[in-house]
Amino acid sequence: MKPLPPAAQGSRATLADIARELGMSRSTVGRALAGNGYVSPEKKQLILATAERLGYRVSTIARALRTQQSMTLGVLMADITNPLFPAIVKGIDEVVSAAGYTLFLCNTDENPQRQQTLIRSLLDRQVDGLIMLSQTLSDASRALLRNGPPCVFVNRMPARFKADYIGPDNQQAIDLLLNHLYTLGHRHIACITGPAQSSTVLERTAAWRAGMARLGCAAPQDYLIEGDYRGSSGRRAVEALLRCQPRPSAVLAANDFVAMEVINGLAERGLAVPGDISVCGFDDIFGDHFTALAGLQQKGLTTVDQPKRNLGQAAAQAMLARLAQPRAPASTNILPVSLQARDTSAAPAAPVIAD
Repeated sequence: MKPLPPAAQGSRATLADIARELGMSRSTVGRALAGNGYVSPEKKQLILATAERLGYRVSTIARALRTQQSMTLGVLMADITNPLFPAIVKGIDEVVSAAGYTLFLCNTDENPQRQQTLIRSLLDRQVDGLIMLSQTLSDASRALLRNGPPCVFVNRMPARFKADYIGPDNQQAIDLLLNHLYTLGHRHIACITGPAQSSTVLERTAAWRAGMARLGCAAPQDYLIEGDYRGSSGRRAVEALLRCQPRPSAVLAANDFVAMEVINGLAERGLAVPGDISVCGFDDIFGDHFTALAGLQQKGLTTVDQPKRNLGQAAAQAMLARLAQPRAPASTNILPVSLQARDTSAAPAAPVIAD
């Protein structure tokens, strides 16, 4: 029997090609490739070697139809340019790849229409589950997911949608930052938030109000400035900060990008950080590279470090557990954070007398 040549470029070797070359039935070849049913060791070795030579690959679509599992997971990120997400995705991949899953990574760019389109595309591809990184569900997306595969949410808890949730301890984070600034002598501490509909914003805003009350500090409404997690909102927030009376001596920014642009915006107006105003971020995405990235004099940004890789690992473990037990109650896993006190926070220019 004349051997078949390897599949031509652009074509896909099929199970029938292998069976025809070896003079075996398709069922025998199928059992050997799937590992189901008995095939003698000699035949199985020959079938596998032939499949490798011909460039045969299992059709994931056919397998999904047969097993009702595609062994793929979708991961939706709010902003692919944000350095927060790669470490989380790495943690996810470490866990799910060891279990045989492949990831589809998607960027929603905080756009509800894009989110809906990507979810529909992933559902069409029969993904086994969705991991949602910092996603606020639109009504249309929520409707798509109601009868869809399991979802695990990271960093933002979905409204009116039961699902597993993994997130940092926002209460602990704000308390750490406020306590740090209070100990330095600050009493007028503003807060720049993200979008109002985000569960993370609601948690941190409530924690800021409660923390300021606990410390006996005033929290006027103009000290609370809404942003959108993008650096540009930090520049816009500077104008609002400087209109406050009394002017805040410190500010908590929604994330490190916003903090960086607050510092740049203050510098443009002749104000020094931390000499005139202390600035704190959230996420610790810059680490020791803050000066080079921001083009600033400060050696490091005072911020809260989210356990990014651990968040990803926990999300992946929650997804695997959900796939194994689809009817189990939804779980919530809150991970601790840590304060990174660096060069952008110091005692205020006019220290407050200790209580």
